[in-house]
Amino acid sequence: MEQEENKMYRYLLMFGHLFTDINQGALPAIIPFLIAQQNLSYASAASLVLAANLVSSFIQPLIGYLGDKKSRPWFMSLGILLAGSGVALLGFSSSYIISCLLASLSGVGIAMFHPEGGKIANYVAGAKKGSGMSIFAVGGNLGFAIGPIITSLALSIWGIKGTIVLLIPAVIMSVIMLGFNQKLKAFTPKKTADELNQEKAVTQRDDWVSFSKVSSLVFCRSILLYALMTFIPLFLISQFSMSEPRANMNLTVYSLVGVVATLVGGRLADRFGLGRLIKFGFSLLAPLMLVMIYASTPLIFTILIIPISFAMNCTYGSLIALGQSFVPNRIGLASGISLGLSVSVGGLFAPIIGFTGDKFGLMSAMYVIFGFSVLALLLTFIMPKNQKTS
Repeated sequence: MEQEENKMYRYLLMFGHLFTDINQGALPAIIPFLIAQQNLSYASAASLVLAANLVSSFIQPLIGYLGDKKSRPWFMSLGILLAGSGVALLGFSSSYIISCLLASLSGVGIAMFHPEGGKIANYVAGAKKGSGMSIFAVGGNLGFAIGPIITSLALSIWGIKGTIVLLIPAVIMSVIMLGFNQKLKAFTPKKTADELNQEKAVTQRDDWVSFSKVSSLVFCRSILLYALMTFIPLFLISQFSMSEPRANMNLTVYSLVGVVATLVGGRLADRFGLGRLIKFGFSLLAPLMLVMIYASTPLIFTILIIPISFAMNCTYGSLIALGQSFVPNRIGLASGISLGLSVSVGGLFAPIIGFTGDKFGLMSAMYVIFGFSVLALLLTFIMPKNQKTS
């Protein structure tokens, strides 16, 4: 009975993650409409992604610290509401400054959900950490995939003010999560007791040099992720005169493939090794990116998004696990750097690439993105080796 109850909570947290990250997937999909509505430059529009992700990344350590001192499941409920409110009100923004503030508000909400959600998902998973955390992670992937669908449909029907539709799932899920606040809070003491019983003296030394090498690849991947999410629809609109809703559907294709790739990548890494999978993924990515830039039709471009998404997303879990393996005494800090700081690095480069597009044309911006895919491939050859990479 207890196992069934725990399973229910795993899926509750998965849906909470899904309804939070709907807003992360929605923001890039709103950008083409904001460019048309507010006459924004590429760099200004991409800066909205920076505002949301930068705020989110730097607040997450504080939220995680507070959550460790005392369990606060209500952080998740408030986080979902703020994340949805920020993007829902973007369509009603009267100035660029207000748009940045609203994107930042959404970032605060996203920051409030993830540390507490990830921690409690770990508690609920019990001994089955792998499957439990993968269920939680897939919720985020699905959110990224569904976000552009909801946004494109709403904005194509009601125009830019259709963003208000995103407030509906946020309010519903926020209320549901708040209703389970006390039950979820009860998992914390169990987790703490389990960890204390299993705690062992750690004699391994942290290898920060090796960790920094892996982190450099994590950061490079984050730059690629946010660049692709931001510029795939803009490139389709510019090169093939595609409508905003149709262009945004490619983000959904990218995200749905990412869900499958995340699950398949974990199995492949278990079988062939973390290091081999990472090199395989980035070896595929660079040539695929070059072919995509020179795609002659939107159909070819869309088809290429499928293997590109697979190459990008199959490596993510392996990169996190590999980095953690080099700092066994600081796994929490390693996770914060890999999951939090990497997001801000990716968001930071989005407006820089956007500035390149404004100054030299959108094709130049795509060349810059391709350059990062080549850099990622080169970084795989300096990755340190241990027993987990074989």
